Amino acid sequence: MNNNIRILLLLLFTVGWLLPVGAQQPIMGGEASVTDLEVVHEGQQLHVSMSLDVTNLTVGGDETVILTPVLTRDGRVAELPAVEIMGRRAYLHYLRGGENPVSGHAAYAERTARRSERRAGAQIIAYETTLPYEDWMSGALVSVREGSCGCSNTPLALGESPLERVLEPAYEPHYLLTFVEPDPEPVKIREESLSAYVNFRIDRWAILEDYKNNASELAAIRGSFERVKDDRDLTVASVEIDGWASPEGTEAHNRQLSQRRADALADYIASACGIDRASVGATGHGEDWAGLRAGVEALTGLLDQHKVLAVIDDTELSFDARESKLKKLIPPTIYQRLYNEIYPSLRRNDYRIVYRVRNFDIEEAKALLETAPQKLSLGEMYRIAGLYEKDSEAYDHVLEVAARTYPTQPAAAVNHALRLLERGEYDAAVTLLRQSDTSDPRVLNALGVAYVRGGDTEAAREAWEQAAKGGSADAEHNLGELSRAL
Repeated sequence: MNNNIRILLLLLFTVGWLLPVGAQQPIMGGEASVTDLEVVHEGQQLHVSMSLDVTNLTVGGDETVILTPVLTRDGRVAELPAVEIMGRRAYLHYLRGGENPVSGHAAYAERTARRSERRAGAQIIAYETTLPYEDWMSGALVSVREGSCGCSNTPLALGESPLERVLEPAYEPHYLLTFVEPDPEPVKIREESLSAYVNFRIDRWAILEDYKNNASELAAIRGSFERVKDDRDLTVASVEIDGWASPEGTEAHNRQLSQRRADALADYIASACGIDRASVGATGHGEDWAGLRAGVEALTGLLDQHKVLAVIDDTELSFDARESKLKKLIPPTIYQRLYNEIYPSLRRNDYRIVYRVRNFDIEEAKALLETAPQKLSLGEMYRIAGLYEKDSEAYDHVLEVAARTYPTQPAAAVNHALRLLERGEYDAAVTLLRQSDTSDPRVLNALGVAYVRGGDTEAAREAWEQAAKGGSADAEHNLGELSRAL
């Protein structure tokens, strides 16, 4: 009776690959070997099969040799059903029903096919089993634990014999996401959009400072220009005025009226704010039906609101016909509410102040990053970032401010998303990138990386396909990596 314990490593492997048929792996100190090993990952299952050649294995008459395939990786263990090779007397004892199972493993309940008497001469034992596949099994170490027991039914461990690595590790895809250099901005142009509700007499366009609330409206206009002119970093480049009218009257008349009122405001700004009149553009757009629709939707207490919206949305009718139909709604108080509560807000001038921002040295830029980041170009922000280590909080802060200040610029969005992905913040990266220019191949490629890291391979594939059509070489590479990984 042999009470020594022998444990040997059978092989190293990565799930899903095959050991070449016929390859022979010596075990048991050379007394036995494994051939025709196959390890196949199919869906949610792992199939393991092999042939055990025990022709030269010495087993005592009362001894049972136990060979147990085991998968291990990073502390995780999966024990497969064992093969028991019994000496003559031990086997006869088993046939008479006098032996208890050696192991408590659930798979041993049906172990007849894996129980063999050690006979004289050539002997090869076929082994096959299937178990549920888990992700950690990819790249796991497969070993065969070998033990021996005699009359006491207490298995004892033996030695171990490491064998060669016969399969490569699972393929780890390498997805490309390149840092985007910002476009140069030698002349920094910024703009501020505002609205002015200057009141005009009916069918007139002269600006009267003492009419209704014009004094406060005109003061607000002057104040917006004074803020720019008082800032030594800014210079007014131009002003753009868009004039709008409410729908009463004819469409042709209102277009002309909105133009005259826009011109009047342009003249006022040039005179009162000291702006060259040639730098002030004015465009009359006529009736603001989009603004009317938004106002009606917001006026939830309006009677028959759905009828009013139906008239506004009836593109078969001209603007004049729609206005006429609104006037005829029953009861007449519907139109009166439109006229009194919504129409005044439609008679307005929107204006944009376009200004230039001077360039800053690094110390000035560092101060402005916290107080007025919109004055900085992305290039200036990244020069600040270059002062810090790339893994530092200060570096990440600069990139976060850049993305918050210029959310639609691809460089700002992609570069901050790259840092979010490195920290495992996949959902935050997706949200950031979707707020940017999703027609830009660089943004789409970054979106694909964010999706795949978050586990959504189909969304990643779609984003990369669009990016590849836009000429992204990184996206082409990533599509290939995704196919290999899958």
